[in-house]
Amino acid sequence: MIATLKDEDWRVRHSAAHALRDTKDPRAVEPLIAALKDPFSSVRRAAATRLGELKDSRAIEPLIAVLNDPEWLVRDSAVEALEKVGAPAVERLTAALKDGNPEVRRGAGSALAKIKDPRAVEPLIAALKDPDSSVRRNAAERLGKLGDARAIEPLIAALKDPDSSVRYHAVDALGDIKDPRAVEPLIAALKDPSIRSAAAERLGKLGDPRALEPLITALKDPDLRFSAFAAKALGGIGDSRAVAPLIAALKVKHPGTQLVRGCSSEAFSSLGNQPVRDCATEALASIGVPAVEPLITVLKEATDWWVRENAVQALGWINDPRGVEPLIAALKDPNDGVREKAVQALGWFKDPRVVEPLIAALKDPNGPIRQLAARLLAERRDPRTVSALLAALRERDTRVIAGAFSFFITRGEPGSEDALIQALRAFGSREMTLAFLNCGNSKLESAASDYATASGYQIIRTFGGGWARWGNRR
Repeated sequence: MIATLKDEDWRVRHSAAHALRDTKDPRAVEPLIAALKDPFSSVRRAAATRLGELKDSRAIEPLIAVLNDPEWLVRDSAVEALEKVGAPAVERLTAALKDGNPEVRRGAGSALAKIKDPRAVEPLIAALKDPDSSVRRNAAERLGKLGDARAIEPLIAALKDPDSSVRYHAVDALGDIKDPRAVEPLIAALKDPSIRSAAAERLGKLGDPRALEPLITALKDPDLRFSAFAAKALGGIGDSRAVAPLIAALKVKHPGTQLVRGCSSEAFSSLGNQPVRDCATEALASIGVPAVEPLITVLKEATDWWVRENAVQALGWINDPRGVEPLIAALKDPNDGVREKAVQALGWFKDPRVVEPLIAALKDPNGPIRQLAARLLAERRDPRTVSALLAALRERDTRVIAGAFSFFITRGEPGSEDALIQALRAFGSREMTLAFLNCGNSKLESAASDYATASGYQIIRTFGGGWARWGNRR
């Protein structure tokens, strides 16, 4: 295998380097070091990877030289290899942080942090003053991963770095280390337009009450991305003093603003400040019990449907028994969205009071609401649901049948197949199709097979495996 590392065909050399992965023979080290200069990057990458697995200190210097390779994948393989070599590489990597090539300095910093040797902290702190911004950025990120409190003050200083990406990674690192000394500097960072959203998020994770008032102020900021992060952070702090401001945020309507990114860096494509309201809802749910009574008041008094909808959702997430009656009342809301959220919220409660209202929701004029209520009732398996669901079967309410298809399969009512097939064709889903295919009723299986083919679903029959079986609960 060592001989084939010099084969004329690069593919053979590549295969030889890979084949050496299982060997622990030290004779492979020097040939693999030579392969680090191969003209083909795939061979160099494979050689670097294998040298890391051998963990031989002879490879340290050659691997550091590879940190200057023109191909980033090769450089990354060298970083990973040096990490595997471990402690013996620390001293040389520390020296490499002073190399004239920024790529080498970046790679050395990454490898040092991955080794997680305490000796790496001081060199990485020094790298926060590197003339190359990418080296400073990498150092800030790696110091956060190491989590050493010695880095707190240098990272706080990095919050004033002229490069915004360095400041961003300093914020991130301070949040990772979770030292109370970071709170005031992160509060000050709320005034930096380029990093304030990240600072708000990290303050939420630190959970320090000193951030409460600044974050409440941030809820009113016209930058909706920032205010969304602030809302989410207030939930992380979990202070009841945030309840009123968060409820106020639910009520604010900001016309015509397109928000592309919001809390948790997830993609948004909604108008207005819906993400802010969503984050406020999550924050209120995080605060929990202290938010229940104010949310009940909002649900009763709000004139805007989206405010009532968010209040309903938060009450469902908090799952406090005081929320049951207001949520039952919300089933009569004039807005379809509020009623649907109320059905969903009631489904999260194990309280027996919710069963009759959910049964009543089977008569809602909105089809998706009936379907959702049916699904939740089918999952509950309360004796009171049987007559209501069977009545919907007799009435051929395909929405209810589609929602409670698992109930009807396990009931196995004679002659009910046609109604179930009609529901599948009208409101079928992948889950429903698979359940029919594996239920043990040949008529439903045949209909599901046709429906799956027409819908482009893959046909899978796995008898047993937890699928509802025809008539096994009748």
